[in-house]
Amino acid sequence: MNNFLKKYGGLTVALLSAMLFFPFLGDVHLFDWDEINFAESAREMLISGEYFRVQINFQPFWEKPPLFFWLQAASMKLFGMNEFAARFPNAVCGIITLTTVFNIGKKHFNVELAMWWVLFMAGSFTPFLYFKSGIIDPWFNLFIFAAIYQLFLASINDESEYLAKRFMLAGIFSGLAVLTKGPVALLIISLCAVVWIATNRFRIFFSIRLLIMAIIPFLLISSLWVVSEVSKNGVTVIKDFIFYQIDLFKNPVAGHGQPFWYHPVVLLLGCFPASIFAFRGFTTIIKTGHQSKAQLKKWMAILFWVVLILFSLVTTKIVHYSSLCYLPLTFMAALGTDTQIKSLRRFSYASIAGMFILGSVIAIALGGITLIDTFKESIIPFIKDEFAVASMQIEGPWKGYEFLLGFVFLLIVISSAIRLLQNRAETGLMLLLCSTALFITSYLYLVVPKIEAYSQKPAIMFYKQLQGKNCYVESLGHKSYAQYFYAQVQPQTNKNYTNKEWLLHGNIDKPAYFVVKVNHVKDYLNNDIKEMGRNGGFALLLRMPVAK
Repeated sequence: MNNFLKKYGGLTVALLSAMLFFPFLGDVHLFDWDEINFAESAREMLISGEYFRVQINFQPFWEKPPLFFWLQAASMKLFGMNEFAARFPNAVCGIITLTTVFNIGKKHFNVELAMWWVLFMAGSFTPFLYFKSGIIDPWFNLFIFAAIYQLFLASINDESEYLAKRFMLAGIFSGLAVLTKGPVALLIISLCAVVWIATNRFRIFFSIRLLIMAIIPFLLISSLWVVSEVSKNGVTVIKDFIFYQIDLFKNPVAGHGQPFWYHPVVLLLGCFPASIFAFRGFTTIIKTGHQSKAQLKKWMAILFWVVLILFSLVTTKIVHYSSLCYLPLTFMAALGTDTQIKSLRRFSYASIAGMFILGSVIAIALGGITLIDTFKESIIPFIKDEFAVASMQIEGPWKGYEFLLGFVFLLIVISSAIRLLQNRAETGLMLLLCSTALFITSYLYLVVPKIEAYSQKPAIMFYKQLQGKNCYVESLGHKSYAQYFYAQVQPQTNKNYTNKEWLLHGNIDKPAYFVVKVNHVKDYLNNDIKEMGRNGGFALLLRMPVAK
């Protein structure tokens, strides 16, 4: 088997990744905010032909550069303006990422560690889910990781031509990362390099010439958007973009203020089971004489701690901000697992207990959610929020067997724990990781669309009804991007269309539809605005233009 993987491992990983990441991409609506936000920007690129100006509701959107939206727009050209097309680029990113980590692991360690790294990426919850999503971070993380890897290669080789190539590639990947999500990429890469230098007795592994060789391609790539935007529209959008990035660090944006320990908890729960076994990797000491192995581990540790500490200090905390930790975290899990198995020693009782407890909690929680219709009549009297009550009163499309997914996963966790206790770690972890990947896939197909029926789906159904109508469409009382993507809004001729006050009270020239949560309906109903229907926790309101 090892000989086969040494020869065909990369191709095998790519094929298996495709089998995991492509199925069911379009089986559930895009989720507010980020998935719909990004897909809408890509859709508006295709409609407007403005590929260097990111827009939402055909207004400048200064939060993100355009590279990811180019990928989504190209995908929509191929597959249409739908959920599958919006998520397709990240499925491709998943194939590239898993193939990349396999090749890196095989090159610097061995084929066994390489496969464990792949399995921990594909068999842990949030790392897997990110490649089934339509958000920016998988590509952003891949480009940063690639740049860090080039710096690692440069740090272990002092041959002039080799170093020049590595720094050029580091500059290219850094530029692509900035063009994907912004200058925080350069901050992360620079901090990692500074920490590596500081922890190596301030040994500088590059010259001014090499630094320039990295800066030139970085500037050429990252400035593609900046130069085009400034030449067409002046510096306003660029200034707004920079101020927004600063604001993310200084203030909690859009209610995303969380405590300092938020990201460690998110990684522990979301990256199960890799998060449990990564502890062993962090404490693994690599023997002297294995420079590339020791330095790769060091760079991975630096990347993990830089990202975790940086985004724990940032005031705005969102789940995907720490997603760059997935790559070094799964590497540590692979390193610890490979070392432990080859030592022929059993995993510690703490690791096995942690895996069993956390896995059981996740299995019971995910299985229990599917029983919402069974217990909702007992739960509703204790809920004081009108929107939540109305949402739960929807008759869910459950078949009755969905809870078995959680039950089966619980049995797998128990079986894996028993094998680990018996010092059959390889079979126990293979069972757990492969089953987790299959469990997530099954859950996305069988459960997530039904859960969505209680949350955003009623609003999306209202928006879909308005496709093709000559009208205005907006959400009221809550922030959403769904109205633009799912109503398939087109550019408007009246410049007041972005002003909700004008839509509510002004002299509108065509019908204006609003989707509002049911607990806010009374705030908007009047002689001009009528309720047209309710679905779950949402209501559809209509305001007609005054006849002249």
